[in-house]
Order: sequence, then C-alpha cells, then structure tokens
Amino acid sequence: MVPAFSSSCCNMIERWEKLVEARGWYEVNVCSEFDILTGDVIARTTFGSSYQEGKKIFELQKEQEILVNEALNNIYISGFRYNT
Repeated sequence: MVPAFSSSCCNMIERWEKLVEARGWYEVNVCSEFDILTGDVIARTTFGSSYQEGKKIFELQKEQEILVNEALNNIYISGFRYNT
C-alpha cells in the first residue's frame, strides 16, 4: 500500500505547488486537504482509482452519514419518557 500512499501524497504536494506558483504564496485549508488525501488513499488502495473519480460517491457517503446520525438521534420509543 505504500506506493498508493506515496502517489496520493505526491499528487497533493503537486496540487499545492501549482496553487503557490500562481501568486507566490497560498493559504491552504489543511483540514479539507487531508479529507481529500484520505479519500484518495482509500480510493487507490481499495478500488484502484483516484479521489477525483469517486468524488461523488464520497460526497454521498458523507451525506448518508449525516442522515443516519440524525435518524439515530430521533428514535421514538413509545412510553420511554415515563420510564424512571
């Protein structure tokens, strides 16, 4: 898996270098960049593709995670509020 990790990291650094070349400096939101890096590593190691190819799937998974958490927080159990 090391080649997949290395390839994903190299792609991220190349993307950052292109952003810096345009202005000479660039402020990077590291949190979102590491989300992309993580998705890219997962996509390369499990599916043999890149994050960009599976971007829509990752976005749908994040949306599904939010919906599941909301559903779990809104479970209604009849009579539960009377339980002491």
